[in-house]
Amino acid sequence: MEYEPAEDLPCFFAAAAVGIEEQLSLPEHGVVIATRVVLRRARADTFGSHQLAFNIADYLAARKALERTGRPRL
Repeated sequence: MEYEPAEDLPCFFAAAAVGIEEQLSLPEHGVVIATRVVLRRARADTFGSHQLAFNIADYLAARKALERTGRPRL
């Protein structure tokens, strides 16, 4: 990923992890036994990227992944 300043990238990835954890810890999912998340691609730019955007994007990605499991919602 190309981004300037590069020292901001770890903050974005940490925010992404928080978003995933928030989605997986919702009580409506029941117990999540084991989960592995692989971030395959990310894009950041100096004007539109911020921690909240990464948090929300990965929150929604985790929700979509849970929906794909076909597990009924409680």
